[in-house]
Amino acid sequence: MAQPRLMYALAKDGLVPKFFAKIDASGNLMNGTVISGLLMVFIASFVPFNKLDDMISAGILICFSLTNASLVLMRLSSPTDKPYFLEKQIGLFGIFSFLLAYIIVHCAASAFGKGLAIVLCLFMTLTCLSIKYTCPESMNFGGQYSSFGPAGHREPAFFRAPFVPLLPCTAIFLNSYLLVQLERGAILILFLYFLAAILFYFMYGAKHSSGNNYGWKIDGKYSQLVREISLPYVPKSTSEDTVQTLVC
Repeated sequence: MAQPRLMYALAKDGLVPKFFAKIDASGNLMNGTVISGLLMVFIASFVPFNKLDDMISAGILICFSLTNASLVLMRLSSPTDKPYFLEKQIGLFGIFSFLLAYIIVHCAASAFGKGLAIVLCLFMTLTCLSIKYTCPESMNFGGQYSSFGPAGHREPAFFRAPFVPLLPCTAIFLNSYLLVQLERGAILILFLYFLAAILFYFMYGAKHSSGNNYGWKIDGKYSQLVREISLPYVPKSTSEDTVQTLVC
């Protein structure tokens, strides 16, 4: 039921065609509803339910891992002399976590598997510690990705997460451990789906994204796009100071 609204938000940002952002005279997202409904019927009709169940479970676990990775990226920042160091370390940790989980579940019986698991566990631990002691906490929520508040300003109203990056890194490994126990065919279908989504993003979304082309702020003020996506029920006459307060 929420898929048409999701496609609407993506279309407003330019990540999918504007076709999905059209609203009929009654205020309904007819295009997104019809396309999403037909797609769900097609998947339910031709994909076996045993693979569909595992594919959905795998998708949720991957989303949880991405959420935990995003928390680290939002709360910490790369060293000034090592741009994108944090992003690379998070990527490496995700790879090590998946490989270690796979070895534990499928190859732990052999001596080679046990030795490889120990090596991967060591690499994974060192990567997590490298993030903790090398990447400082961001002054403002979101660090270099933030659209909220001036750089270098710490806003006390934002929530704080405990044990970063230890807790989210542990969650990423546990999600990987659950993921590798699912049916392999379903995981393969899911990865093919993610590959298609990534290709679509670079072929269409990245070129048409409003955030990439125009930015989220214009002359230091939030654009109308941010108003429509984040604050759809705030009147357009609302003052900019009020919008800044509501968005932040």
